[in-house]
Amino acid sequence: MLQTDRPLKVLLVPELFPPDFAGGGEYVAGQIALNLHRRGHGVTVLTTGDPDVTHYEGIQTVRLRGSRFRLSFAKNRLMELATGVDIIHAFTYHGLYPSVQVGRALGKPVVCGVLALFGDVWQQMHGPLGGRLRQFYERLVLRQHFAAKLHLSGFSQALAKDIGVDCPGDQVVVPGISQGQYRQSDKRSYILFTAKLDPRKGYGLVLEAARRLPDIPFRIITWGDDFDKVAALAPANVQMERRSDDRNQYLDALAGARVFLFPTKVETFGLVLPEAMASGCSIISTSPLPFEGVRVGQDDADGVCAAVRSLWDNPALCARHGEANRQIAAQYDWHRHVATLEEIYGRLLDAPKH
Repeated sequence: MLQTDRPLKVLLVPELFPPDFAGGGEYVAGQIALNLHRRGHGVTVLTTGDPDVTHYEGIQTVRLRGSRFRLSFAKNRLMELATGVDIIHAFTYHGLYPSVQVGRALGKPVVCGVLALFGDVWQQMHGPLGGRLRQFYERLVLRQHFAAKLHLSGFSQALAKDIGVDCPGDQVVVPGISQGQYRQSDKRSYILFTAKLDPRKGYGLVLEAARRLPDIPFRIITWGDDFDKVAALAPANVQMERRSDDRNQYLDALAGARVFLFPTKVETFGLVLPEAMASGCSIISTSPLPFEGVRVGQDDADGVCAAVRSLWDNPALCARHGEANRQIAAQYDWHRHVATLEEIYGRLLDAPKH
């Protein structure tokens, strides 16, 4: 009998957790927690943030004040919380090493959830020295002995193999999106980009395309320390907005976009892409995910500009892409994701102890 025939007690260890937000990783960790909770499992979250925020949607949260690096030194707190749980599910990066230590000490299986994996792109993000240090740390923590290592996509798993951190038991568990939330509109009047102001997301390429195509309206919804600096450099045909805490801003922006432009350099999945697809957008992206639109190469400014021009000038084609993309996006289901997690947890708990 699998252990998931009974409610489990699960300790999740993400670097950030809702309502705190820095990117898609927080959404994934939040959805895993919420769906486990809804299926009757006991969920506790150890993360960073405001210690006064002790619950989120009925889920107990223990938040360590300070940066996400604080999790690297949270072995004692993690030990206290893990004593009464069945399984520890930690996410890249800083909660992984102490989770492995605690799991080994308590005889608890530790699952690694790969929410971020950057490889050589670290050097583009942080320069040669800072990038190499982060590459070293990435390899160090992902080479730990986990009961299971879970990727969000096949291309994340392939990158793990390329940088030498794959293991025979690595698995792909495809995430979901918030089905039923996405809106449709007959008025689609701009090219949309939304992501953090991070070089790996390709926002510079979006601005370059806007400069070369001044007759086409672009809309950018973003966040990050360099917002004012980047906004000052944006051409006149770019409507640039700070991301707000109101999700309606995001959903309405997706619904009003004819084309979603996402020239990312590396992703473990890239949830914004299927969300744009579910909203009926045509897609221009470097992503290996399946979509209808135009796939472009990394840093290919000419290719991006040509794709934007061709799709913008053919709204009927974009509408056909949007309809096909809605059907493709329907496959991304959180219930399926968490049901698979339950099966994995059950197998690990039923495995013979060595």
